[in-house]
Amino acid sequence: MHELIVGIDLGTTNSELAIIQDGAIRVIPIHGRPIMPSCVGLDGTGKLVVGETARNQLIAAPEHTILSIKRQMGEDVKVSLGDKQFSPEEISSFILRELKQEGERELGRPIKKAVITVPAFFNERQRRATQVAGELAGLDVVRIINEPTAAALAYGAGVKEGETMLVYDLGGGTFDVSVVVVENGIVEVKASHGDVRLGGDDFDDLLVAHAIAAFKKQHDAELPRDTKTLRRLKVVMERAKRTLSDEPFVAIREEYIDGPRHLEFELLRDDYERLILPLLERTLDCCHRSLSDAQLTPAQISKVMLVGGATRTPLVQSLLRNRMRLDPRFEIDPDLIVAMGAAAQGAVIAGDKHYSVLVDITPHTWNTTAISYRRGYDELVCVPIIRRNTPLPASKSEMVFTMFDAQLETKVDVYQGESDIPAENTLIGDFLVTGLSAAPANNPIVIHFDLDLNGMLKVTAREKITGFAKTVTLDTRAHHAVDLDEARRNIASLVGDSTGPADRTDAADASAEDATADTQELLNTAKDLRKRGEALTQKNPTADDANEIRDLIHHSAAAIKDGDWTTLAEKNDALSDLIFYLED
Repeated sequence: MHELIVGIDLGTTNSELAIIQDGAIRVIPIHGRPIMPSCVGLDGTGKLVVGETARNQLIAAPEHTILSIKRQMGEDVKVSLGDKQFSPEEISSFILRELKQEGERELGRPIKKAVITVPAFFNERQRRATQVAGELAGLDVVRIINEPTAAALAYGAGVKEGETMLVYDLGGGTFDVSVVVVENGIVEVKASHGDVRLGGDDFDDLLVAHAIAAFKKQHDAELPRDTKTLRRLKVVMERAKRTLSDEPFVAIREEYIDGPRHLEFELLRDDYERLILPLLERTLDCCHRSLSDAQLTPAQISKVMLVGGATRTPLVQSLLRNRMRLDPRFEIDPDLIVAMGAAAQGAVIAGDKHYSVLVDITPHTWNTTAISYRRGYDELVCVPIIRRNTPLPASKSEMVFTMFDAQLETKVDVYQGESDIPAENTLIGDFLVTGLSAAPANNPIVIHFDLDLNGMLKVTAREKITGFAKTVTLDTRAHHAVDLDEARRNIASLVGDSTGPADRTDAADASAEDATADTQELLNTAKDLRKRGEALTQKNPTADDANEIRDLIHHSAAAIKDGDWTTLAEKNDALSDLIFYLED
C-alpha cells in the first residue's frame, strides 16, 4: 500500500480535500459537504470556527470573520481576528488545519503529507507563503502545483488519445489559463498566463456597487458603507449572482438594510453581464497570450476545460464560443477538479504509476542582472535566462562580462518577473563571486540556472577563460521571510496547538498530565492500540476489518476528548480483541 498523500485545493472562496482510494479519486467530505468555505472566524465565545460556521456569521460578526485571505498571500500584512493580528499564512493555516483534522476524522488515519495547488501565475513569494501555511497546519507539503495543471491531471488520468486542451480557470479570486497536451498518460503544459487579481470576488464587488446605486435611486439617499452593511450586501449579491447562472433575472429584496428602508429591485442577467464584460475581456486577453506563447491558434484546441465556480456564469461560456470558436465543457465538477488533480499528483509522488505523469512549466521568467548602456547611460537591467513557459526541470545559461580591468569579483543577482527593470521584478537572492583572474575588462562570465520541479534553483557563475566557478543553491520557496516559531506561538494563543494533531487521540493526550494512575493506564493502552491498529490497516486487511479498526480508533479518540473513561475502557477492550484476532 502506498503512503497517503492528499491533494488540497486551497481556494479563495472554497477549499477541498481529495485522496486516491482503492484506485479511484475520492473527494473527502468536510463537515458533511465536499466543499468547505475558505472562511475563518471567532464565535461568540472567542472560539475559532472555520468553514460554513464562520461563513454563516459574516453578517452578524464581520469584525470577527475573514474571507478571501488567499488574495493577500505573500504580502507583509496583518489581518485582525478579534483582538489579535495574524498573517495571511496563519489564517490560511487554520483552513488547512481544519481540512486536515476533518479528513483524519473521516478516514480514521493521520494525514501527514499533501500536494497543495496555487494559481499558475502566483510568484515564488506567494508559493512560499502557501508552503508555510501548510507547515503551520502540521502538513509536509511535498509539492506545490499549478491549479490549471492539476485540473488537466484530473482529466488526463487514463486518457490515451492525444488532445490539446485549454484549461480556463476562473475562481473566486484569481484567473489562470493553460495550454495543455494530454497523451498516453503524459500531461504536458505548453504555456500559462493569468491574473492573480481577477475572479468572482470582483464580480461581487461590481454587484455591490450596483446595489448601492439602486438603493440611492430608490430612496434618494446614500446607503451606509460600514463593514456590516457591505458584508450583508455581498452575501445578498453573491446569492443573486448564483441565481443568474440559471435564471434570466432575480428579484432582490433585503429588508431594513438602512433603518426602516429596504433594498428592493430586479436584476437582469443582461445587466449583470454588462457589468462584468470588461473583466471577462481581460480573461480572453490572457487566453490569446497563452495560445501565442504555445504557438497555437484557437482552431488547434480540441477542448476547453472550465475550472472554478465563476465559470458557471453563462457569459463566460458564450464568449469562448463566439469570440474564440471554442466549445467549453464541464467534464468534471469545476469546483472539485483541482483537488482531484492534486490527489492524482500525490499518488504519483507516493509511487502509484496508474496516474498521469506531469510535465509542468515555469509561469515566470528567471533573470540575472547586468549593466547596459542601451539608453546612453549605464543602468542595471534584467537578463532573462529561463524564460516563462519553459518546461521543468530547466537548465539554461547566458553570458555576462566584467566592466573593469582586473575585476576580481562580481555579484550575481537572481530575479523573477517579466520586466527588464529589476525593481519591477521579485528579488529571489544574490551571492558574491570572488577570486576571478586579473583579466582585462569584458572577461566573460557564464551564468547557468538549473531549476527543478520543487522550486530549487542552482545558480553557477563560471569564468569562461579559467573555468573557475561558484555554485549556490537557492531554495526559491524560502523567499518569504516568516518566523515560523513566532507564527506557531501566535496560532497557539488562539487554538492551543501550532500544528494540528495527527488525530483526535493525540490532541487528547495533552490533557493526560492531570489524569489518575488508572486513567493514565487507559490512555497509554489506547495510544498503543491505536498504533498497532493503524499498522494493521497498512497490511491490506479486509475492508470490513479496516473500517472496524478505524471506527474503534475514532470512538476511542472521542471518548478521550470527552473524558469518558468508561467508554474508553470498552473501546480499548474491543480494539484489543480485534487486533489479537488479526495479528494471530
